[in-house]
Amino acid sequence: MTKMSGAEIVAEMMVRLDVKFATGIPGHTVLDLVDALVDRQNSITTLLPRNEETAAFAADAYFRVCHRPMVVIGHASVGASNLLTGVANAGMDSSAMIVITGETWTKAQGRGAYQELVRERDAGTPDMFRGSVKRSWQVNRAEKLPETMLKAYKLAVTGRPGPVHLDVTQDAFAEQVDVTLPERVDRFLPLSRPRGDADATKRAAELLLRAERPAILAGGGTILAEATDALVELAELLRAPVGTTVMGKGAFPEDHALAAGITGWIGTAPGNKAMRECDVLLALGTRFTETDTSGWTPGKPFNIPPTHLIQVDIDPNEIARNYPVDVGIVGDVRSVLRDLISDLRTRSSQAGKRDGWLREIEEAKVAWQEETSALQASASSPINPGRLAAELRMALRRDAIVVCDLGNAQKWIAQQFPAYGPRTVLNAMGGAAMGFGACGAVGAQLAAPDSQVVSWVGDGAMSMSLHVLPTVVEYDLPILYVVANDNGYGAVKRPQDARFGGGRNLLTLFRRANGDPYRVDFAGVARALGMASARVDRADEIAPTMRRALAERRPFLLDVTTEMETYVPMSGGGAFPLPARG
Repeated sequence: MTKMSGAEIVAEMMVRLDVKFATGIPGHTVLDLVDALVDRQNSITTLLPRNEETAAFAADAYFRVCHRPMVVIGHASVGASNLLTGVANAGMDSSAMIVITGETWTKAQGRGAYQELVRERDAGTPDMFRGSVKRSWQVNRAEKLPETMLKAYKLAVTGRPGPVHLDVTQDAFAEQVDVTLPERVDRFLPLSRPRGDADATKRAAELLLRAERPAILAGGGTILAEATDALVELAELLRAPVGTTVMGKGAFPEDHALAAGITGWIGTAPGNKAMRECDVLLALGTRFTETDTSGWTPGKPFNIPPTHLIQVDIDPNEIARNYPVDVGIVGDVRSVLRDLISDLRTRSSQAGKRDGWLREIEEAKVAWQEETSALQASASSPINPGRLAAELRMALRRDAIVVCDLGNAQKWIAQQFPAYGPRTVLNAMGGAAMGFGACGAVGAQLAAPDSQVVSWVGDGAMSMSLHVLPTVVEYDLPILYVVANDNGYGAVKRPQDARFGGGRNLLTLFRRANGDPYRVDFAGVARALGMASARVDRADEIAPTMRRALAERRPFLLDVTTEMETYVPMSGGGAFPLPARG
């Protein structure tokens, strides 16, 4: 046994769990933990942001890229509250991180200790995370920390991933105890992937073989399961078109002959056609959310029933949550696909009868490309967002990572920016928290240091997230920020116009007191912070400026004047319904 402080136990467990990064802003409740990390800098790299929000969003994107959790450190109460938006966003999007907050020492709890949350109960920091994490522990004894760290890590990364939270008191960090830490933490972690029920898999294979118009829908769970190779193999075996949700974008290469594009409220015409007109749908790791289903509106895009649904998900709560299933399979998507492929290869193929179905999808793809190509080639000023997205695709390598923020700009990447592999386009759709793209790019670059990383962000989200730029400069992260600057919250203005008519745009347009548009000079702000930058006002300036920015491999911000009134095409068959008025 070795005598260690609680803080040393936590730091050493991080090393043994192979945690590579810790980030956060310290306060007096976590000073002992920070000091313990000083002696472990060869194993754990620390990153100091200027706002806790950056830490949580960075950890979220880091996990999405490398599927390993980062540790996020926060001070009690108000420090932890700054983490909450990013933690909740990760929770709703099934992204893992380990959040460790410091808490008032036990002797002082309930006495009005400095920065203690005490109104509803003593030491109330964990209450803030309720509903946003898979579990929260409050630890006031150092001897409990090895076991709790193991439990927290295992819960974060197994099943449906998500954030976990440890709230550790100051005295638990400071206390010295005799402890024996596990030499092999892998003996406490399940390494296998859960397979689906064999009978259910057999029924699914039989249903898919009988289908005349099968289709596959890949959600974010397909990416979490690292199932792209198996998905491509199955799609080719079945000759079935594949659509993805926005969260599943990249799960299937969008230049593959069977790719139909994204589905849902801003879905492509071929993607939504495949979902709407298929007779059997294999849904992989998707929750059938409001945006995926156009508010569960029949035909926009799903018709379930009469479409027969085979749903695969690692979370049993998601099976048949929104649509009845013919076959529900609880299991890891990759494992289930491998079993399906093995079963199908033992049966005679009937895939040849699907020629007509595939021709219909191909014709829809050609028509959709003709419809959107004009936007992508537009020379308008202000710049059409479709042109900006197209220029970005041409400037980047196939494996570049684009971290999308929320708002009007995001929809253009989701619908019209081809993704060629998993974990190359990151979106937040559960919490849809603004700031994810601007701050999450930090975590993506840490997870893939040799990759081109782009933060695609609107001016609204960038205004909320300017605190991230000093961190990008301090750590010399070669992230390219592309700011679509349209002087407002365009994603909210659009439904505002549709619902109430033009001219009733309150709280959505950036205006001075006299009514003139107010534009933040993001390029100027970036330069003031020591970051390379450029402003782009004309379409013909985009390509050369992007090439220069990417070639320099240093922090760079492009402030691009974009058109607000141009919205992604909504002719693909989706919708965003709102409750009827009156």
